[in-house]
Amino acid sequence: MKMTKEEISKAAIHLFLEKGYSHVTIQDICDEIKITKPTFYNYISSKEELILDLYDVTISSLVSNTYQLVDVDTHYEQLLVIFSTLIRDTKKYGYDLFSQMFIANLKENYHSFDMRDNLTTLCILIIKKAQDKKEILNTSSPEILYLAIAHMFTGFEALWCINKGIEDFENNFYQSLNSILLVSDELKDVYKNYIET
Repeated sequence: MKMTKEEISKAAIHLFLEKGYSHVTIQDICDEIKITKPTFYNYISSKEELILDLYDVTISSLVSNTYQLVDVDTHYEQLLVIFSTLIRDTKKYGYDLFSQMFIANLKENYHSFDMRDNLTTLCILIIKKAQDKKEILNTSSPEILYLAIAHMFTGFEALWCINKGIEDFENNFYQSLNSILLVSDELKDVYKNYIET
């Protein structure tokens, strides 16, 4: 049977979500997909490698499926769609996997939290258009605003991990987003439509 790195990653993520990252061994992953350890190591260098690119799948999907962004009424809402998708997927993978990704990147920078050019370009363009339409009243450069928002997101995500998923990640992030961007009064409460219940 021909195995791919994606199949190994998918099986590993499934096991991590089911049993917890620290309770899954490489042998468990191999047993799950019926491969040997040498086969595993032909594709993956370590268990840690399996969680380093969790964002990339989400971001790739977001950027390639921009129809979600066209389906909303304002540019500000387009930002909400992007960040609600990131929050949803962060929660889907859980604080355990994201904590492990933080730990791995603290040991050595694997660039898991670096800005992704495609998403950065898209968000900067959206912020600029929202400023032009007076949806966002903060007149700072869109590049600086996006940088602030992206790092704020990572900060709230880290707190969410530290608090083992108890932190009110979404509400705190969206309220801070409104404050940083100086969202117009008529759009201030729109974020509430994007909070999962």
